[in-house]
Amino acid sequence: MKKILILTSCVVSILIIGLVSLNSHSLQDRILNIGLKNILSSAEPFLDNEDTLKVVICGSRSPLPSPGRAESCVLVEAGDDIYIFDLGNGSVNNLTQYQLQWPNVKAVLITHMHSDHMADLPDAHLQSWIQGRNSPLKVYGPEGINLVTKGFELAYSADYQYRNEHHGDDMLPMSIAGFSAIQIIANQLIPNDTPGLEILPFVVDHYPVNSAFGFKISYKGRTVVISGDTIHDGSVLNYSKDVDLLVHSAISIDIVERMRGLAPIPQMDKILFDIQDYHTSIEEAGEIARDANVKHLLIYHSIPTPRNTLMERVFFRPIEGIFNNYTLSDDGTRVIMPIGNDEIIIDQIN
Repeated sequence: MKKILILTSCVVSILIIGLVSLNSHSLQDRILNIGLKNILSSAEPFLDNEDTLKVVICGSRSPLPSPGRAESCVLVEAGDDIYIFDLGNGSVNNLTQYQLQWPNVKAVLITHMHSDHMADLPDAHLQSWIQGRNSPLKVYGPEGINLVTKGFELAYSADYQYRNEHHGDDMLPMSIAGFSAIQIIANQLIPNDTPGLEILPFVVDHYPVNSAFGFKISYKGRTVVISGDTIHDGSVLNYSKDVDLLVHSAISIDIVERMRGLAPIPQMDKILFDIQDYHTSIEEAGEIARDANVKHLLIYHSIPTPRNTLMERVFFRPIEGIFNNYTLSDDGTRVIMPIGNDEIIIDQIN
C-alpha cells in the first residue's frame, strides 16, 4: 500500500511539474518553434529516388457532402514531373497539406466543366505563383476552357494586382499571372517534355455535358486510366485493356435510391434521381475492370462516398463475384507503380 502511495505521489508531482513548466514562456517558445518547423518542413512525398508512375487521390468525393474529403482531383507523377487531373473544391488544400512542389507541376488537365472538377483552379494559381512557376499556369480542358480561365482571371484581377503590389515583381511578377488555356483534342496526345510519358485523352459520355474526357497515361511500361465522369458506353473499357490501374468514378444506385426515399425536400429527390443516368454504377465499374483485364481498380468520385464500414460494404455489394482487386480511395490514397516490374503498392499520405 505504501509503494502505491509513493508511486501515486510521484505521478502527481510529475504532472504538477509538467503543468507548471508549460507556463514557462521559454518552454512554450521551444515547443511552438518545433511545431512551426514541422508545419513548414517539406516532406516531399511525391519526389523520391526511384523511377515510378505514381497516382495520388487529392479529392475523392462527388458534390454530395462527405466530411473530410475534397471534390475530384487525381495527381499523377511520372518520374519527377507532376500532372493534375481536375481540381475540385478542397483539393488544393489537400495538396498543400501533402506539401506538393508546384514547380514540378507541368500542367492541370480538366476532364469536364462541372464545378466539382475545376473549382480550385484559382487556389492552384495562387499556390503555384507563390512557389515560383515561371509562366502562366497551363490548363488543358474541353472546348470552352478558355472562357473558364478568362472568367477566373477577371474575377481575381484585383487579387493579382494587390498581391503583386504588396510582394513585388521579384516575388509575384504580373507577367506570369493568369492561365494558359489549351483545348483538348480527342485522341491527340497532350504535349509534354517528360521522357517516356504519354497522356492520351479520349471522349466519354456525360450527357448533357457536351465535352467530357477520360485519360490514359503511359510511362515506361506502366499504365493508368482515369475515367472522369461517364456512363458505361464502352469508351473506358476500350482504353483500359490490360492497364495496371483503372481510376474510375462510380455510383451506388441502391444507396442513392434509399436516399431519395429519405430526402427532406423535393429538389434533393429530383437531383438524386437525375444523377443516376450519367454515371457508371459500381457494378458496371467492376465489369469494366474485369473485361479489360485491369490489374487494380481504384474507385474515386464515389456517389455517395461511404462514411463507415457498413456503408462501404453495401456500396460494394454489387461488385461481389465480378471483380475482387479493388480499393475505395480516400483523400491521400497513393498508388506507386515502380518501373521495370508489375508491383502495385497502395498506401496513404497522412
